[in-house]
Amino acid sequence: MPLMLEECLLPGVANWANELIEFRRDLHQHPEEGFDTGRTCGILVEKLSSWGVDEIDTDFVKGCVVAVINGNRSGVTIALRGDIDCLPIDDTSEQPWASVYPGKGHCCGHDGHTAWTLGVARWFAENRNFPGRVVIIFQAAEEKGKGALALVNAGVVEKYNISEVYAAHSETNLPAGKFGMKPGPLQASADAFFATIHGVGSHGGRPHQGVDPIPVVGQIIGAVQTLVSRKIDPMETAVVSICSVNAGRYEAMNVIPSECTLSGTVRTYLPEIRDMIEAKLESMIKGIAEVNGCTADFEYRRLVSAVINDETCAEAAIAVTEELVGADNVVRIPAFMSSEDFSEFMTRAPGMVVRIGQADESHQVGLHNSAFDFNDKVLPIAVSVLANMVKCRLESNQV
Repeated sequence: MPLMLEECLLPGVANWANELIEFRRDLHQHPEEGFDTGRTCGILVEKLSSWGVDEIDTDFVKGCVVAVINGNRSGVTIALRGDIDCLPIDDTSEQPWASVYPGKGHCCGHDGHTAWTLGVARWFAENRNFPGRVVIIFQAAEEKGKGALALVNAGVVEKYNISEVYAAHSETNLPAGKFGMKPGPLQASADAFFATIHGVGSHGGRPHQGVDPIPVVGQIIGAVQTLVSRKIDPMETAVVSICSVNAGRYEAMNVIPSECTLSGTVRTYLPEIRDMIEAKLESMIKGIAEVNGCTADFEYRRLVSAVINDETCAEAAIAVTEELVGADNVVRIPAFMSSEDFSEFMTRAPGMVVRIGQADESHQVGLHNSAFDFNDKVLPIAVSVLANMVKCRLESNQV
């Protein structure tokens, strides 16, 4: 297996790169979903133990592993998080290591994330010449948006006195060997809303004898679009998408149903815009229903907060990564509207997310596509970049 940017690897990484690839492929073949990551955690514990890490905690949150590696002198604590769960999706990659479990697949790249995070743990275990300590967090249930919050609520940041926290994610919009970084807003918050409009059912030929909820939902759909176009500063960013509308039965073409449901997603960066959209969505939907003689049930679920990379952490990471791999391989990327529950850690400690390029001639499929397979060639350089970032922050007087 060729090693990408081999001349930039930290000492020792090349020696066990193929072991890391074998581990990654085993995870891809045996994906685990949500907090039910027992097999994955068992392998992680076995490997971490064999390398002599100082502490391993598997009881903090179900399906998660927290490992601690001490340096050879006092200092602060910096954490690196890797997400380990899979998607509820069939794997159609057709690789020899394709998932053996129907309906479960690492089409999110988390098998690669687990592997590079494990590689960072190994490197620090073998290279103790650093101040302070490194906390490695293997997190379950990222795809459900619940894993990071569970760890944060359990007090992982406070227990280990974490000063800064970092993470990385696969990026199919970047070439393999490129590293995407950005100070400030990077990924949007993700919320969901659900509404049921209650009318009065009637015969399709006698609509006046009922209250048809379908045209009411039509009015709601049109009105909701003004939340972004007319109620938010054009210089800010938000998305409100209605993603489902359901009423009646397809075969019952002469029956006006008594209710119609709709649901959708909200994405934005600023907390005040998030608050405004939630409030106005509810008042708009209920108000339109009421003036049309209907009633409305409304539910808004806050799922994941926005990823706002700390300016100091991000600029420092950019500088040390440019020094390691060259400025041409570090890309200042724009913000985008997908979400990442790592944001929950950054409510307690500053940090950042790095996007690690995947695309080459044999890896053209996007994330969350059933045919996606992680690009193994990036593993050694990903380990080196992440370990170098953490080590430099431990050694920095800015921490």
